[in-house]
Amino acid sequence: MAFPIASILFLSLQAAALPSGLPEPLVETPGDAGAMRVHVGNTAIQCLRLPCPSRGVFVPDEQSHAARDRMLYADMDGETPPPPMIGDEALLAAITTAWEERACLAIDGRLISGEDDRPVLRVDRVIGPCGDRPE
Repeated sequence: MAFPIASILFLSLQAAALPSGLPEPLVETPGDAGAMRVHVGNTAIQCLRLPCPSRGVFVPDEQSHAARDRMLYADMDGETPPPPMIGDEALLAAITTAWEERACLAIDGRLISGEDDRPVLRVDRVIGPCGDRPE
């Protein structure tokens, strides 16, 4: 049985809309963009083999979960350090500790231009453990 042309076109459009993997790491946000809520650290994504985005910087979904299509930066081998960051030293230390301990922190921040136009995560505030809601 032959497929009508409309069905083939529909299937082609659906396939083109599917994410093809992780986005390029640390894509800078527009200059006029304000801070956004992101999670840094453990993604709770589990894989049977590497590569696996077990840690990263991601925009959480409505249930505070990570999704591969919402990753801004990913540790695919379990050995990648946290992304380049700027901000208060105490905040950066808390994020680095959470990263090393495979914990997760919710933060307010955004990606800005760094050296050689490579984006850097600007940390404005640490909210607390991922999933916690501020009062």
